[in-house]
Amino acid sequence: MAEIVVAAVASCSPSLVTHPIEVAKLRIQLQGELQRKIPKRIYRNVPQAIYTIARYDGLFAIYRGLIPGIGYQIVANGLRLGIFQIIEDFGLTLDGNLEPSIKLSAYSGAVSGAIGAFAGSPLFLLKTHMQVQSATAKIAVGYQHGYTSARAAFLEIYHRQGIKHGLWRATTSNMLRISTASAIQLATFTGMKSLLNTACEWKERYFFINTVLAAFFSGLLSAPVIAAVDVLRCRMYAQPSAPNGEGLYYKSIWDCIRKIKKTEGMRGFGKGAGGAFLYTLMTSSITLVSWDELKSKRKERRHSRDYYIDFGYQ
Repeated sequence: MAEIVVAAVASCSPSLVTHPIEVAKLRIQLQGELQRKIPKRIYRNVPQAIYTIARYDGLFAIYRGLIPGIGYQIVANGLRLGIFQIIEDFGLTLDGNLEPSIKLSAYSGAVSGAIGAFAGSPLFLLKTHMQVQSATAKIAVGYQHGYTSARAAFLEIYHRQGIKHGLWRATTSNMLRISTASAIQLATFTGMKSLLNTACEWKERYFFINTVLAAFFSGLLSAPVIAAVDVLRCRMYAQPSAPNGEGLYYKSIWDCIRKIKKTEGMRGFGKGAGGAFLYTLMTSSITLVSWDELKSKRKERRHSRDYYIDFGYQ
C-alpha cells in the first residue's frame, strides 16, 4: 500500500505545470473533427492555443478540469507505478542473471498501466469534458457537453447512463494508450537507469543525474509512439453518447480509426502531436524523477529505523 501512496504523491507533481499543455493539446486534437478541411484553424500550436484560451475564456480556463485531472493522476498513475514497484520488489522484472529485464519490465508496465487506466477512467472522462468546454462559441471545438463543474458532470452522467455505460465508457481507449506508454516508459527507465549506474560504478553521487537522464530518455522514446493513440483516446472520451453509452460519433476504437482516416486522412492521427510529445515528455520526466526520489527517501528512513540501536540506560 505504501508503494501506491508514494507513487500517487509523485504523480501529482507535474500537474500544475503540464495541465495547460494538456488543455491546449486536447483542443488541437478535436479541431476539425471528422471534417475534410478545417474552415478556420483556431488553434495552431500549444503556446498559441494557451494564449487564445486564456484570452477568450479567461486565465483560469487553461486549468479547467484540474481537480479531476489531479484525481486521475493519483488513481491511475498511483496504481500504475505502485503496482509496478510491487512487481519489481518481488523480483519479477529480473532475468536469469538477476539483471533488470527490458522485456519483463515492459510486460509489467503494460499490465500495471492497464489496471491504473481502468480504475481512473471515470476521472479522465470528467477531466476531458471539462477541458473541452469553452465559454464562447468563437473558439469552441469538439462537442460541448455544457457541464459547469466536475461534480455536475459526474451527477449528470451517473443519473443518465449509470456506471458501466456512463462513467466507464471509452475505457478501452485509455487502457490501450496507458498500457502502451507504460510498457515503453518503465522498461526504458529501469533499463537506462541500471545501465547508467553500472557505467558510473554505482557511485551514489551520480544517482540523481542518472535518474534525470533515464527519465528524460524514457519520455523522449515513448512520446512519439503514443501520439496517434492519444488522438483516438481524446476522440472516444470527448464525443457525445446515447443513453446506453454508445458513442454517437465512434462506436469503437476501430470505428474511430476508420472514420478519421476516411474524412481527415492520415493527418488526422497527427493532430496535436507536438502537444502530445511535449506533454508526455514533461509529465514522464517530472513524475519518474519525483517517484525515484521519494522512493529513495523512504528507503533511507526505513534503513535508519531498522538499524538504529538505542544504548541509553534508564
